[in-house]
Amino acid sequence: MDKINDKKLNFDDIMNVICKYYDLEKKDVLTNNRHQELVTARHMFCNMCRTYTTSTTIAIGKYIKRDHASVIFGSNKINNLYDVDKITRTDRDFIVESILGKELSPPTYSEIIDINWKTETITFTREGEVITDRIKKFLNRTYFNLAIN
Repeated sequence: MDKINDKKLNFDDIMNVICKYYDLEKKDVLTNNRHQELVTARHMFCNMCRTYTTSTTIAIGKYIKRDHASVIFGSNKINNLYDVDKITRTDRDFIVESILGKELSPPTYSEIIDINWKTETITFTREGEVITDRIKKFLNRTYFNLAIN
């Protein structure tokens, strides 16, 4: 497996991060069920495994009970959506941060630009960069605190 930040990544590590992020059970992700949330989680899993492991698409597919073509399709789907869909971009960025161990701290009050409850995203600035992220990501943390600067 690939060694990222002195951490050996394997399928179980990646699946655990994805299941936790999407609030799903591993057994549900591995079923043949085609509910959108499960399909998205499987596609994200394929994308992360192809990016952060040296495993073949056949091995990845065997883990999720799919063929290699499904792995390629799912991974490419995430890559294509990443460029045009803010939610996919936010999801993938957070999952990558979690896998690599680089979690983003919650924004302070002065950093917040916008909160969109419809898309469940928060936009803020940090070090000159505009970041859009899922509100859920920060609300699930016990230290979430919008400190007024």
